[in-house]
Amino acid sequence: MSAAPGARRDTGRGEVYPCRVTRAPILAALALAACGDTATPPGFSSGPAVTSTAETTSGSSSIGDSSSTGPADDSAGSSGSTSTSGGTLDVGTVMDFGPVQPPGCMGKVDILFVISRQGTMKTEQTQLLASFPGFIDTIEQKLEGFDVHILTANPDGEWPGYSFCEGGDGLCSDYYPNCGPHALNYDCQTYADLVTECDKVLGAGLTFNVGAYATNKLCDLHGGRRYIVGDEPDMTGAFECIAKVGVSSGTAAMGDAMIAAISPEMNEAGGCNEGFLREDALLVVVLISDTDDHGSTTYAKKQYEALVAAKGDPGAVVMLAVTPQPLGDAEPVPGCTYNDGPLGFSELFSRFAYTAYGDTCAPSYAPFFDEAVGKISEACASFIPQ
Repeated sequence: MSAAPGARRDTGRGEVYPCRVTRAPILAALALAACGDTATPPGFSSGPAVTSTAETTSGSSSIGDSSSTGPADDSAGSSGSTSTSGGTLDVGTVMDFGPVQPPGCMGKVDILFVISRQGTMKTEQTQLLASFPGFIDTIEQKLEGFDVHILTANPDGEWPGYSFCEGGDGLCSDYYPNCGPHALNYDCQTYADLVTECDKVLGAGLTFNVGAYATNKLCDLHGGRRYIVGDEPDMTGAFECIAKVGVSSGTAAMGDAMIAAISPEMNEAGGCNEGFLREDALLVVVLISDTDDHGSTTYAKKQYEALVAAKGDPGAVVMLAVTPQPLGDAEPVPGCTYNDGPLGFSELFSRFAYTAYGDTCAPSYAPFFDEAVGKISEACASFIPQ
């Protein structure tokens, strides 16, 4: 039996209608007439199906996207037309009718976290871990059929153990069995020999976080993948393992890592993130960084195109970010970063209907995640799988 992607192996040091509308064809047409709606109801066109019902929501900093329901009816004599002559109502065949209401995401949500692990990110990670249980509990309460995938993507294409722990400076020498006072669980004798290729790939799911303030252990995830699945028995513990990324890496390439994580190559059979991205699931991207994205070679347009290519519709994507905010008249919090310019990722976020921002310096991220669940629930209700 072949091992699951990213399985550990010894590789050496080498990763409304106001009236209720029935779905029965004739009753649907009559119900719409009773409501006084003379517009063509959803599903009556013989053209392409609706691909998005997403609209800009109040309070969002984004621009909604819409799409056509297909070409208009051709003539009164077409098979899809209606006629009341002689008391006969010709509504064509059942095949002319699509669902009156979109199916929604049915509880399926793929959540992609990209978390910077630069030296200033300790507080942000602590806040994230404290807020996560309430975030997941609220999603489960709001979405019937709760079924999540949760992946934390490698933000820089490195495995910090090599450079930070094994690279000298008194760490992992003959006199130090661990990686220093903030990584006491790191085992200098064995950890470097447990690395897989996927541990070093940009965008791959993180399951072996090491270095200062990191998990410093292998994550044993239910299902054997590099991401959490919905029936994980210890959701909070599993998330802490993959999201406590530490502060021992260089510049994060947030946008590039996001693109890589959802790429076909990464999600196909044999890829590091095999099976993470599902066609019938809503995609939620969470970007957490206290600096601008200085490490990416891609820009907002390409990043947007990659997300839409992955899901087929911008309305199937929810974009969330925790980034530095303007200080304003408040007293600065020691050690916090503030931003008087455009918010991070603002150009990318402006292209989506469902977005929310959190402040890296907030005393709690719980209010942000409460808002985020509202966006997810709203997007889920409008979701139409491609």
